[in-house]
Amino acid sequence: MKKKIYITLATLILLLSAYFYWENRYVELKPVISAEEKYTRQIIFFDNDLYKFAKPNEISPSYYKNIKWVLDDSRVDYIEENGVIYVRNKFLNDMNMVWNYTTRATSTKYFKLEREKDSIYLIYKKEYVESRRKKIESILKTIKTDSIKFDEDHENKEN
Repeated sequence: MKKKIYITLATLILLLSAYFYWENRYVELKPVISAEEKYTRQIIFFDNDLYKFAKPNEISPSYYKNIKWVLDDSRVDYIEENGVIYVRNKFLNDMNMVWNYTTRATSTKYFKLEREKDSIYLIYKKEYVESRRKKIESILKTIKTDSIKFDEDHENKEN
């Protein structure tokens, strides 16, 4: 009886380990496009049925230049080896998300929006730094005047 329990536990642990390995292994990132050309009215059970992996001639060359920026901006773990980008296998399970990243990497709107956000952030950062600098200067000035007053009061008490 104990032998059956040990075998069952070992099998369960082995299956879970294989599953976690499968989901977390790194695979090549391929661009995803919508599968509209073969679209027919049908009941769709899975969102992934609306997308397909793009062939190299179906995607803009700017995708391969810009995808690292998009992945970094989205905080996606990836590895680059010999110009090929590898992501975790579980990342490719959500074709809608990969399609979104593919669209971002080829979209001028996305990069214009990013540039605008960066400029707004820099303006905010500059204002923040200026206000912080002013606060620090006023604190230093207050400390200096207080220390001078303290020294004068201390000298007057000694005399």
